[in-house]
Amino acid sequence: MKRIKLELSYDGTNYSGWQRQVDVPTIQQTLETVLHRVTREKISVTGSGRTDAGVHAVKQVAAFTTASHLTPAVFQRALNGFLPSDIRINAACEVPMDFHPIRSAIGKRYRYLIDDNRPFSPFTRNHCWVFRTPLNVETMRLAAQSLLGEHDFSSFETQGSPRQTPIRVVSDVLVERLEGVGSTIPPLICIEVEANGFLYNMMRAICGTLVKLSVENQPERMREILAAVDRSVAGPTAPPQGLYLLDVFYPTEPLE
Repeated sequence: MKRIKLELSYDGTNYSGWQRQVDVPTIQQTLETVLHRVTREKISVTGSGRTDAGVHAVKQVAAFTTASHLTPAVFQRALNGFLPSDIRINAACEVPMDFHPIRSAIGKRYRYLIDDNRPFSPFTRNHCWVFRTPLNVETMRLAAQSLLGEHDFSSFETQGSPRQTPIRVVSDVLVERLEGVGSTIPPLICIEVEANGFLYNMMRAICGTLVKLSVENQPERMREILAAVDRSVAGPTAPPQGLYLLDVFYPTEPLE
């Protein structure tokens, strides 16, 4: 037996999230179906996080155990040969048998995109939060600085998700307006947050709160919202289509 780690990207528009479900397409189920086709084994794939319906990934990390003699390079080519075009395997390698995409991770980075332009582009509707009021990026940037460091992020957690503690450490935040691409992709607002872990819907709640504080022009309220440890005082949960899992970090490089 050996363990294979995959790094993959996907457009989540046509999927009901990562986790296997009944009668709806998911990323996990699609991968497992193709792996069965390649190996004739019943393989369970574990991902580094259960992205919700409509959420995208620039770099998701997954792993599975197999008795197959195929090399990681052959797995990568075979999977890409059978997977739909909105899921791509970017890298594959063998890792120790105790490697776990969730438990072995030491941090993640997410990106969120907002299109607040008028008229908005029809090309962004499945890949951004199309917001119908122009937003102040500087106000959002000032508010986001309060997130840095170690905090109880209960104000940004959707309840009902199991976790040992709501304490997380945010090591980096970025809010900027990206350059547009001609008439196809307008200048978008980009929010990135890097932390040692994220509570359920934490990133989307942070982005919804930044938008709320921009509209109200009250960046200083972010500190109060954090201190309240109460989800009801923060902003809305931003829509899923603007969210991208950007990177997952591990303490050591895997075995080749």
